[in-house]
Amino acid sequence: MKPFLTVYGHVCLDQIMALEQFPEPNTSVDIAEKHRYFGGTGANIATLSASLGVPTALVSYVGNDLPDEFKERMASCGVDLTEMIVVDGYETPTVTIITDSKQNQIAFVYQGPMRHMDDFEILASNASKSEIIHISTGRPDYYIRLMEELSSIGKEISFDPAQEIHHIWTAEKFARAISLANNFFCNANELRTALRHMNMHRPEELLEKVSMIINTRGEEGTIVYTAEESRSIPIVPSDAVIDPTGAGDAFRAGYYAGCYYGHSTEKCLAYGNAAASIILEAKGAVGILPTWKLVKERAKSLLETL
Repeated sequence: MKPFLTVYGHVCLDQIMALEQFPEPNTSVDIAEKHRYFGGTGANIATLSASLGVPTALVSYVGNDLPDEFKERMASCGVDLTEMIVVDGYETPTVTIITDSKQNQIAFVYQGPMRHMDDFEILASNASKSEIIHISTGRPDYYIRLMEELSSIGKEISFDPAQEIHHIWTAEKFARAISLANNFFCNANELRTALRHMNMHRPEELLEKVSMIINTRGEEGTIVYTAEESRSIPIVPSDAVIDPTGAGDAFRAGYYAGCYYGHSTEKCLAYGNAAASIILEAKGAVGILPTWKLVKERAKSLLETL
């Protein structure tokens, strides 16, 4: 089955640690709690989309140390991994997040082969057959070349640089990429940086470059901007909020599931909010793998108000 969605982004091993307080340099401290999770924006969005029934392919670069369990979990959900490339001489990207008792955080990021994507040949076999291509974290020059190739054949491109918009994407490269995209995904902070990159002041000005802006805003829900209107879609309440990690990735998966099953943009956004509400209820970005049936049930009350 050809993919409906192809996702570009990181496959990461996430190390989450907690301690009482950060140590002074040249000293040591006990770690009170430590967990390892399978993560990365690319892996999360692809795995969750596939779990909702969306034919999904993943494009990413990893090291030889990628655990078989990680790969098998993605494959068992139905993710096409033919373009997840193992690059010799690298370890898989790793993010180590350390939190103290006051909820201050320090993150250490090892990019692995994703750091040198610009040196690799463009992978677009699955993307060229997909209805939608979602471009998330990774190197700007690689993605600009990819977007030029895909836009030339009329593919729908969603641009979603996530936190890397702040420190990897320059204003010049961001402006080039967004002009090649159809949709722009961002949270509130990322939207502010996007506007600064473009020397603009209002989200509506970005619509000169892109057809739709999907702006996730946590407890405020989601705002969608198009040339016709801006519309706010409320959150779907969670039964319990255990861990916010991966909620944005789940939103994207729920949104794409709505697209795959032929729903309106408004309903797709509601399904995205519903999927995010489910992920909040367990630790880790893919601690829960929701079904499409569960997402539809969770979204039902919201859909009745739209």
